[in-house]
Amino acid sequence: MEWVRFSSGRVRRLLCVLGLALLLCAFLSGRRCGVRLPVLMYHHIGEGTSDMTVSPERFEEQMAALAENGWHSVTIPQLTAFVDHGVPLPSKPVLITFDDGYASNLEFAAPVLERYGMSAVIFVIGINAGRDTYLHTGEPLLPERFALEDAAALCDSGVLDIQSHTFDLHQLDRYGISGRNGVLPLPGEPEEDYRRVLAEDFRKEQALFAGHLGTAVTALAYPFGLCCDGAEEVFSGLGVRVTFTTTPGINRIRRNAPETLHRLCRYTITDRMAAGDLLWLLKKD
Repeated sequence: MEWVRFSSGRVRRLLCVLGLALLLCAFLSGRRCGVRLPVLMYHHIGEGTSDMTVSPERFEEQMAALAENGWHSVTIPQLTAFVDHGVPLPSKPVLITFDDGYASNLEFAAPVLERYGMSAVIFVIGINAGRDTYLHTGEPLLPERFALEDAAALCDSGVLDIQSHTFDLHQLDRYGISGRNGVLPLPGEPEEDYRRVLAEDFRKEQALFAGHLGTAVTALAYPFGLCCDGAEEVFSGLGVRVTFTTTPGINRIRRNAPETLHRLCRYTITDRMAAGDLLWLLKKD
């Protein structure tokens, strides 16, 4: 009996040590693998058949599903605080984003976000903000774009964060304006000239934000998802901490690994995506 008592005690101690070791391994694995972060990409909220348009009813259905299933929207400052200082993110974090700066984001999306305790980032094309025609061609800007000052109160309340979609690099070669494809260099363009173009465009966006919102640009969504190492280097040197593509997929962000905030993947959300489809998408790896 003495031998049994000794063995049982030893087994208990071994199990305790094993349990602590497993917990430590799980912790270290989590540190290596990082926090799982899906990012949703919207554009216009309204009626229409374009893949860039989601109806107000469908958008509310999607936000309700997120809230009811324990998803928590996070912000750019929360992401950088986690990476820089290990400030914990909420369980099941999701980042909600909008591209281009449509007035419908304020009119339809913001009230729904507020109703469900959510927040979102809007990436604004600076040259189009508050305008009803495109400066280069005079053509109408449809759907309508909002002026930055119109978003100020929603930014102050934390419902929205306004970030950059570049000032005037949301172009493609086929537009016949500058020959550029987003932030990519022109064929044969000297590196010094290329870097100057990106820096000048960024400073225009920065000045616009400072003048109308009193905020700095810390995140940028690449137009059409096009990016390259040169652009990453330039924007990072100008203070951009987080960049986004349009490549679908799940992100893993890690503490003390700022590179995990670069070229984040995003899922394009369409009007065809019912609440159940969205929830299924968020579970994919």
